[in-house]
Amino acid sequence: MLRHWADVELAELLASTGLRGVPEEPFPTDGWSGAMFSLLRTPGGDRYILKRDAYATNWIARATADTGLREAVIAARVAGGDLEVPGSISLPYVGAARDGEGAAILSPDLSASLIGWEDRRPAGGLERSALSTVIDAVAALHAMPRFLRPTDDAAASIPWCPLRSRLLLLARPSAERYADDGTWVGERFIAGWDAFDRVASAPARRLIERLSAEPAPLIAALGRLPSVALHGDLKLSNVALLPGRIALIDWQMTLQAPVAVELGWFLVSNVALLPIDPEAVLDAYRDALERHLDSGADGERSAWDGLIGDWDAQTDLAWIVGLLLRGWRKGIDAQAGVSHPSGVSAAEDLAWWCEMAVQAAERRL
Repeated sequence: MLRHWADVELAELLASTGLRGVPEEPFPTDGWSGAMFSLLRTPGGDRYILKRDAYATNWIARATADTGLREAVIAARVAGGDLEVPGSISLPYVGAARDGEGAAILSPDLSASLIGWEDRRPAGGLERSALSTVIDAVAALHAMPRFLRPTDDAAASIPWCPLRSRLLLLARPSAERYADDGTWVGERFIAGWDAFDRVASAPARRLIERLSAEPAPLIAALGRLPSVALHGDLKLSNVALLPGRIALIDWQMTLQAPVAVELGWFLVSNVALLPIDPEAVLDAYRDALERHLDSGADGERSAWDGLIGDWDAQTDLAWIVGLLLRGWRKGIDAQAGVSHPSGVSAAEDLAWWCEMAVQAAERRL
């Protein structure tokens, strides 16, 4: 039987990798959640990252009702050999353990292989071959129905991120609550939404204001599509390129939802790295997904319907989800005159997203 992370002592977890008694070194990151990181080195020179997380100190955990610390649950399942994943993907966890009022999550140090950290993003964007590798692996993950499958084992049951909480995580009303609570990210998001309101089209502003106040129409539209287990935070800063596969870190917001939620966030959170336009990314994803589904004609159609349903609806909802989640940053970039690796200016990109989201809303909401 798997052990819940809260039943594992930190000293035991560290001892399993030869790290007991090893001094911790500060390890600054560009993460925003409030989790703390340190670096540990074995006498043989292997490097590990210890992530300390707690509901009380992590604003994302509080915003998504993550009292069970879902990333620690997944890390414990990896350590217990209870996850089936495609060969093209690694979940690089050694395990998780109790640490005071929170959890300590141990992983190998993959920082040199992570794609999108702010301080070392490729100047011209991600190479197309690397993007193809990532898209293919994500499609393989979505096509695996047993991934993160439900379990009767209480130690392995994942406290999924609520869809409503995920959709509203960065919305203006949420940002105002964060600011009222003294959480620094609140003012950052508010400034972004102020910029969005200055430069976005009037119909887009009205759409985002309406959904930020009440996302029920979007949730209902998503509810008409099949749900699968999603990573939930597919920024390229959470993706490491390894020989023959990718590794995905930071599973704090994993949820069950249509792939539109994953795709919308992937497109908007990685715009500073994507070398092709959003529609081309979705075309590549669809091609990859079709390759991973059953090859027989009847089986393929059945598998596609069970996983995706209406593809046009998925793409429409991806535009709406993306703008709702990241319109604040698009406003900042548009005001700053940023240009993206795809060759499009941030102002043009924002105008395009506004138009696509508004048209999609007229069809779907």
